[in-house]
Amino acid sequence: MSETTESIIVPGARAGSVKEAWKLAYPTVIGMLSATLMWTVDTMMLGRVGKVELAAAGFGGVLVWTLYTFFVGIVQAVSTFVSQAKGGGRLRECSVFAWQGVYLSLAGALVLSLFLWKMDWILALARPEPDVIHEALRYTRARMMGSFFLLATFSFHAFFRGIGDMKTPMMIAIISNLVNVLFDTLLIFGLGPFPELTTLGAGLATALADVSAATLGFFLFIRPKMHRKYGTRSEYPLLLKELRRLIKVGAPIGGQFFLDMGSFSVFMGIMGRLGTDQLAASQIGIQLLSFSFMPANGIAKAATTMVGQYVGAGRAALAEKCTWVALRMNLAYSLFIATVFMLARAHLFTLFNDDPAVVAAGLSIVPLLAIFQIGDAIQMTYTNALHGAGDTRFPMIAFALSSWLVFVPLALLFAYRLEMGVVGGWLGGVVHFTIIACVLTMRFRAGKWKRMAI
Repeated sequence: MSETTESIIVPGARAGSVKEAWKLAYPTVIGMLSATLMWTVDTMMLGRVGKVELAAAGFGGVLVWTLYTFFVGIVQAVSTFVSQAKGGGRLRECSVFAWQGVYLSLAGALVLSLFLWKMDWILALARPEPDVIHEALRYTRARMMGSFFLLATFSFHAFFRGIGDMKTPMMIAIISNLVNVLFDTLLIFGLGPFPELTTLGAGLATALADVSAATLGFFLFIRPKMHRKYGTRSEYPLLLKELRRLIKVGAPIGGQFFLDMGSFSVFMGIMGRLGTDQLAASQIGIQLLSFSFMPANGIAKAATTMVGQYVGAGRAALAEKCTWVALRMNLAYSLFIATVFMLARAHLFTLFNDDPAVVAAGLSIVPLLAIFQIGDAIQMTYTNALHGAGDTRFPMIAFALSSWLVFVPLALLFAYRLEMGVVGGWLGGVVHFTIIACVLTMRFRAGKWKRMAI
């Protein structure tokens, strides 16, 4: 294998090959699948308690994640700086940006604490049924107790993925999610000496899992092997110049995530006004999508690392080739999952809740779920590739316009004015992600990202 075609990230693989992409992607896929599997188990457990608890945790979970997303986006920009620094041979700079991400995590947690005490007011804005608000409040307040630890975990994960180490985040995800399932089992149902806390128990279990993930990530980050190569124990000072650079690139990512999830929070509110059955079915739909597109998201995260390192090494043509490889992998996968959705249909929903009204509402949106995740796989690939190059502002603008000028208005129009109900709401989402996929395809093909400096 000639030096010019050998991967600088995966030894023994050819640069821009499926093998290189898969070697980077599969640990992330496993880690994300484990996280989504555990979240699925949470949902199934609460579904056995009752549909109100299921709807409350789903609605509350979307809201909490919406509040998290801006800060998650900022700290995920650590991966962009780390991958480009690694590709350029500036190894200690990798640790500098990881530490700045931790400091931003602390700032983010302090801001999020302000929302914690107004959560009842925020939940009431969507006007779901009173019993759903009560249970969602119990869940969200408990879950947000782990906000700093969740954000710090994202910072450590971004560091490891930026240097091309995908296995460490995988291991952290698996261990922390086992912690989540353990405490879910104990606290939701009240096994042994533990009280039966239902939704409160689910929120506490997630917070405890976040604490375990951040703690494990920190000790793996500062371990002797990492310190010798990257100076992880010495590059900890707060550096305002680097912090501003991280915010400049990361704020648009956070803005994109927040606007995207904000529109989904409004969407869940729209579904909640249709009734608890439609809200529960939509929560199961989101759960199915989360489970199905996590492998695609793992491949997209590999694209961030490949694009970042090859751009940092001055090899933009290879970065482009890597993105096309990741896109083909994601398209093949999403088409396969769409087929599974259509064949499985009813079985997908009865796994979570066997209430006939919930299952009927769920069956009506299965074809839309199948189409939805294809567009999502495309946009994820391009979004992460552009982020790896530092092109973060354009995707944010695209998501802002489409989320709030297409998704939300169409969901309202179709669901209420045209009286299409839950089907109309999800149809608005399909149109939204189709537009985003087309716009980001054109942006990537234009090639402006090759000339960006961060």
